[in-house]
Amino acid sequence: MRLEVGIIKLVEEVIGISAERRAQFDWLRNKPRREDFGKHYDAVMTLYTALKGNWEGTTAKADGYLTPDAYFPEPYHFIFEFDELQHFTQFRERTFQHYPADIEIAYAPQKYRQFCQQYHTAALAKGPARFRRKTADFPYTNGRAAQRAFFDTFRDWLPPLHGLNPTLRLAEFEVTPILNGQLTNTAAKDYMQRLLHQRLRKLLTLKK
Repeated sequence: MRLEVGIIKLVEEVIGISAERRAQFDWLRNKPRREDFGKHYDAVMTLYTALKGNWEGTTAKADGYLTPDAYFPEPYHFIFEFDELQHFTQFRERTFQHYPADIEIAYAPQKYRQFCQQYHTAALAKGPARFRRKTADFPYTNGRAAQRAFFDTFRDWLPPLHGLNPTLRLAEFEVTPILNGQLTNTAAKDYMQRLLHQRLRKLLTLKK
C-alpha cells in the first residue's frame, strides 16, 4: 500500500470527513495557463525559466489534469498533499524563491526548504530510473524531478486563486513515528491531530 493512502485515511479519521481521491479541477492542469494563474502568471513563468523549462516541449505534450493526493470537500474545501522523499530536491527548494508574498499556504515553507537542503541527494537517488528521466517540458537529466517541483507549485498557488482554502501539506519526515509503527491507533490519531491543528488553526475549526 502506498504510504499516502494510510496517511490520508488517518487525516479522514481526524477531521471526520471522507476525501475525494481522484478529484479534478479545470484550473489544475499540466501546463501553465494565463487564465488559471491570473496575476501570478508572470511569476510562474519566471520560475519555469529558472527551472530551464522547454516551451516547445510543453506546448507539444498532451493536455492533462494534475490530480491531487486528496481533496477534502466542504466545509474544509482544501487539497491535501503527502510529500514523500522524492519531492525534496534542489528544484523544489528553488521554487520557494519565486512564491508571491500573497500566496496563502497551510504549512511552513522554511521547514520544507530545510528538508530540501538535507535530503536532496537522497531524493534524487530514490526509486527507478524513470524518476530521473528527461521530460518533454524539462528535457535534461533529473527533468522529472524539476517537473515534479514545478507542479507542486501549481498545487500551492492555484487553489486559493480559485476559491479553495490553502493547500495542506505533510512531509514524510513529519510523520515518521506513524510510518515506522512507533505510534499506532489512538496515539497516531492524536499525533496527526496536533499536526493538522498547527497548519489549520487560522483557517479552519477541526472537528474533535
